[in-house]
Amino acid sequence: MKYRTRNAFAVCAATALLTASLFTGGVSADEESPKREQATVKTLANAENEFGMDIFKRLHKDGENTFISPVSIATALQMASHAAAGETRSEMDKVLHLEGLDAREANKSFVAALNERKGVKLNMANSLWLDTERVTMKDQYVTEVQEYFGSEVRVANFEDPATVESVNGWISDKTEGLIPSMLNEIGEREIAFLINAIYFKGTWTDQFNKKSTKEADFHLTGDDTKKVNLMSRSARIAYSNNDGVQVAKLPYGDDKQSAMWIILPDEATGLDKLVQDFDIETLSKWQKRTRKQQGTLKLPRFKLKYKSNLNDTLKEAGMKQAFDFRVADFKAMGESKLGEIFINRVLHEAVVIVNEEGTEAAAGTIVGVGAGGGRPPEPFMMVCDRPFMFLITDEPTGSILFMGTCYNPADPDAK
Repeated sequence: MKYRTRNAFAVCAATALLTASLFTGGVSADEESPKREQATVKTLANAENEFGMDIFKRLHKDGENTFISPVSIATALQMASHAAAGETRSEMDKVLHLEGLDAREANKSFVAALNERKGVKLNMANSLWLDTERVTMKDQYVTEVQEYFGSEVRVANFEDPATVESVNGWISDKTEGLIPSMLNEIGEREIAFLINAIYFKGTWTDQFNKKSTKEADFHLTGDDTKKVNLMSRSARIAYSNNDGVQVAKLPYGDDKQSAMWIILPDEATGLDKLVQDFDIETLSKWQKRTRKQQGTLKLPRFKLKYKSNLNDTLKEAGMKQAFDFRVADFKAMGESKLGEIFINRVLHEAVVIVNEEGTEAAAGTIVGVGAGGGRPPEPFMMVCDRPFMFLITDEPTGSILFMGTCYNPADPDAK
């Protein structure tokens, strides 16, 4: 079998438009095509947002920092679900909120759209790694993963410890070194890896003045406090204060196509309750209520790192058969002499750094594929000196690129 390796971004660089001279209501087909494509991409982004919020709630623990990339986890799992059938596919589609949606073309357009953003540095890449001594991949699956996900394909010897270094090197390269050593080892029954990596770097449209950054107390869970560097900016900022929650939007770049949304509950509500009650409708309502108004925003400089095995979380969400080699149906992916193909682990790691200049964030998701056995406007004051939530979004699609809770901010410059 011959495997081709393609550049992860080049495959998705352009989307074909209909050129037939057909008209509907006076509008040509090639004018309608981009609109349909945009609507499909937004539908996919909304599905990934729903999935991300569900997983985030399941991972969140009161008092502990959490930070994930919903789009990274969803994309890696979609590459696996593309080969799933029967009840295995039904469960995966339900958990991923993909029921009734053909995510293939949508993914192709979505990856292309993200990688074409101009105001920030935003790159997403996918790869398929396999050991041909352990698995015979079907040509159709490999071709479609390349076509629809822009995935690179790497053939490697999983017995060789150097392959771990190669996988980590690929992820490190795609995340600008923020995630340098995600994979520790390759299991004896692992036959392939489906990997997504995403990197974001954005400069605030209006930066914080470093001279305004002052040391202040940050109130941890309970009665404890810690000293943090609290940035401050007084300006006209998109802001709302409703339902016991303050919301502020900080855009990135000149085109403002990406933004950080900072969500600060009052002390009576608390962050844990906010997260448990949080959903897409609530977020949309709060976003729509924001209006530009004069005020002061104070935000800590911080760095968060988060790493988790998502197996139990995904099983609890309803994705069970995919992890059980006895019933998992991934025959469309290929065959292995080691036994039936299944998902044996889903690893996720994410990092974010926030300072006066802007934000740098990255995430990686590894889906380990195994065989056989295996698991009214007033000037406002918004002072983030207590646990808060934050999201980084792609504004044109509404996709939640990253989301997190900050209970205990660590200074990015601290050694």
